[in-house]
Amino acid sequence: MRRGFAAGLSVVALLVLSSCASNSNADVGEKTNLSVSESSADVPTTTRTIKMYAATAFDSTDSLLAERVRSAGLSGGMVRLGRADGSVIHETSIGSVNGSTPLSVASSTKWLTAATFMTFVDQGAIGLDDNIAKWLPEFANDSPPVTARQLLSHTSGVRDNNCQNGGMSLSACVKTIASSTRQFSSGSKFSYGNSDFLVVGRLVEVLGGSDFASIVSQRLTGPLHMAATSWPGAPAMANSAFGVQVTVDDYGAFLQMILNRGTVNGARVLSREAVDELVSNQVSAYDTTHDYSVGITKIPRYALGSWPDVVNEFGATVVASGNGGMGLYPWVDFGTNTWGIIGVQDERGAQLAVPASQKVEVEARSAVGR
Repeated sequence: MRRGFAAGLSVVALLVLSSCASNSNADVGEKTNLSVSESSADVPTTTRTIKMYAATAFDSTDSLLAERVRSAGLSGGMVRLGRADGSVIHETSIGSVNGSTPLSVASSTKWLTAATFMTFVDQGAIGLDDNIAKWLPEFANDSPPVTARQLLSHTSGVRDNNCQNGGMSLSACVKTIASSTRQFSSGSKFSYGNSDFLVVGRLVEVLGGSDFASIVSQRLTGPLHMAATSWPGAPAMANSAFGVQVTVDDYGAFLQMILNRGTVNGARVLSREAVDELVSNQVSAYDTTHDYSVGITKIPRYALGSWPDVVNEFGATVVASGNGGMGLYPWVDFGTNTWGIIGVQDERGAQLAVPASQKVEVEARSAVGR
């Protein structure tokens, strides 16, 4: 097992076990999209067929999106559903929002930050369970020590701090966070927040030897050709918790990579193990029921920068999302081998924006699976 990854049963292995138990293929739902034939040499070959949908298959999805935009008083919105090969199953654009519209997406930033961090874990430069004080000495007095996994899963005890709102650099902000009182002892509770991911962003800077936005471009958004993705405040004040601006086109490229277990167009961006960690529930040992954000999403699980929306009977993630407080709802569905995005910028607050988009997302996923 590569340094930095847990030795437990992975999401991939669990999906395989689940599919074996139900006499299906390793990727749940793949049986509806694959046909198997025998070659003349009796070597099994797999031929992919494209599932076709009726012209009315996504009418309810589109209606819900239109109502979501209208009721929130938004200038526009978009839904896009895609396959692992990047082809589009369905999309609808309303008003001023299309695939190339820049959107401020709040905590949908976290999934991108976590993925960038995992490139360093893949390299063996840091382990998920290492004491971060090795790279950020301002955390040297924490006992028990704070680990990267705890930061990425909101179990570090680091208290939220609005230091970046006042124009403070990421580096200075993290020093302020480090010197503040902990919310709880590291590893003892779950509490969703932003400061954890500001610390992760600073770790990325130290590990990469440059500013956060540049490293994300080098390691993630550049290889994925996410050219429209930007970080207001960069280079010094890029916000790694909720500060990215991204388009539906760009975030779709990221989702395709996650769905393909770390590869895009034959090139590997992340290892399969890294993708496993990014989407696997990390907080099963914690009581999350009273957390404010869990109350909004109604998802009592958290991975590394993403929410495991749906899990199977073994606890393996079937659907993971990177939903954020301005209503962007990006997800991957390993069950149907598809991905999707509800693309809006809704500034009414997470308690309204997230459930409104989630309603459209649930219908879109259902329509794909029907």
